[in-house]
Amino acid sequence: MLATKSTDRVYLRNRRALIIQYLTQNYRTLEEIQNFLKRQGYKETISTIEDDLKGFEQIGLEIKNSRNKYKIMDNIIGLSIPTAENNKQLNKSEIAEIKDMVRERLKEISHKYLAIIDLSFDGKANRDFELQTIQLLTEELNFEGVRLGDKRKPDGIIYWNKNGIIIDNKAYSNGCQLPMSQADEMIRYIEENKTRDKKQNPNEWWKHFDSGVVNFNYAFISSKFIGGFKDRLKYIASRTSVNGGAINSANLLLLAEELKTKRLSYEDGFKLFNNNDEVSING
Repeated sequence: MLATKSTDRVYLRNRRALIIQYLTQNYRTLEEIQNFLKRQGYKETISTIEDDLKGFEQIGLEIKNSRNKYKIMDNIIGLSIPTAENNKQLNKSEIAEIKDMVRERLKEISHKYLAIIDLSFDGKANRDFELQTIQLLTEELNFEGVRLGDKRKPDGIIYWNKNGIIIDNKAYSNGCQLPMSQADEMIRYIEENKTRDKKQNPNEWWKHFDSGVVNFNYAFISSKFIGGFKDRLKYIASRTSVNGGAINSANLLLLAEELKTKRLSYEDGFKLFNNNDEVSING
């Protein structure tokens, strides 16, 4: 229960078990927990510790907060950390480092969506990756949209006012090169959306766009983009006269934060996907 699907299972289980042990002894401030973990070889931010405490409550542990000091009130029996594992995987994975960086910048977007980063690196989690992406964009933000993801449909669409985006999620552990087959698939979706011919595609997925949407872009979302993916973006644009872009899962969350805090307008958010390039949110 302390960590199941994450690639950092051992690391996370050990860190969280250490926190539990520490908080059953006495009331501790967040800074005291942070310093304790550091002595054990775990360098963590306050935000990470706060997320762990919320996770403990979600699995049923009773945590009391008294004057910004925390204590686990349950009687924990039989919790032990194997020494061999405790010396193993003390170094964070690339995914954990990315999540820590993003976590520090998410003030308005719920930290539960950090799971999108994990999913984007898990090639077996495409469906969940698609679902949580659309959930982020529609429930945390003001986009209308739906996850499609079935045969002969894009993975999802979103729209706001007159602007719409066709979304293709690609979960890859080592990064997405955007092969030509995937570029051709997006070209087909764009052309189907233009012609809107039921004979061409009987499922008529484009009907999920509101009738007032007249400006369209496309977006690929993945763990990270590598190789010659930019050439494929330009190829799609040259074939369809529709511009788009690629955005990794970390920047997707940072973009959501910019939109929710209104530091970036929705109009300017759509413009980011008009350059046939990778979208990066600097902070």
